[in-house]
Amino acid sequence: MTLGGLLMEARRARGVSLEQAAASTRIRLRSLAALEGDRPSELPAPVYVRGYLRTYAYYLEIDPALLLQAYEATIPPGEGSLAMRPLSSFTASPSMVLTAPLAGAVGLILLVIAFTGYVYKELDSVRTPAPLPRVAATALPTPSGSPVAAALPTASPTPGLADVTVTVTDTTWIDVSVDGKPQYGDAGKVLDPGSSVSFSGSKVKITTGKGLNTIVSLNGKSLGPMGNGVITREYTAQT
Repeated sequence: MTLGGLLMEARRARGVSLEQAAASTRIRLRSLAALEGDRPSELPAPVYVRGYLRTYAYYLEIDPALLLQAYEATIPPGEGSLAMRPLSSFTASPSMVLTAPLAGAVGLILLVIAFTGYVYKELDSVRTPAPLPRVAATALPTPSGSPVAAALPTASPTPGLADVTVTVTDTTWIDVSVDGKPQYGDAGKVLDPGSSVSFSGSKVKITTGKGLNTIVSLNGKSLGPMGNGVITREYTAQT
């Protein structure tokens, strides 16, 4: 079995779709599809692929060392080697070639740099504050003996419809149900950056894989991002 086949079987064993795995691991959907499809030409540099494999391995509960070993076997000989050629100004010095331990150290440094950039990007997105919940106004009690209370009729509230618009700022997986009816089946749907979809009903329930990139408007009023990470919210006309 190929590396991609192994990843695909492990994901299906967990009962999740490729879109759900991408949303949970925060690895781009096309990168996961290229990994499972054994398409190395569509993947970034090996240092990033190794990071993807480690993250995916922990998500699928697979030993990362097995995936990395299988991936290294797919790299053509010499493509991942690092050799340092002597500069012309150092003609008196012998040629310097990175030994295996030194090459491993250089690779580790590059991996740390890449991981640090990823963490910084995620922390920067977390700094965006989630919208504060709105506090419902509390009605002041009216004395039962007041002539105003006697004159005003008691109004019974009538439920309205919630018109919800969802706009995403990045590739985002969402799942939506309106009045208990799924709108995208069991797998949900992946929206492209800048896409907007609208729904109307008494109760609109939305689940997103990237809360900070999912902007919600209710009855024409923007509520801002849904929150941080994978999050589910339900909207009604009185939300």
